[in-house]
Amino acid sequence: MYDPAEQDYIAKAFAGMLKSCTKDGANKRARGEKVAWYLDPTHEVALFSHLYKWKRGDTVDEDSGVHPLVHLAWRALAIAYQENAQKGDAV
Repeated sequence: MYDPAEQDYIAKAFAGMLKSCTKDGANKRARGEKVAWYLDPTHEVALFSHLYKWKRGDTVDEDSGVHPLVHLAWRALAIAYQENAQKGDAV
């Protein structure tokens, strides 16, 4: 049976994980090292980079301390956001 509490738990847990890697990117943007996330054209390349890091055994990103797959998920969501924003469907 569907349990909405489970959905809320997952959304909260995942949001916390995504927030942890967003802080690292925000700090880099504040230093002028990165463009705005919603304009960044490097999400796809970075997505594969994080996948590669995980496949070679890394479980902690050297810059953020966050699991590389969390960064991969963040990049995938950023790509989806950019594509939806171009269609006028952005959240």
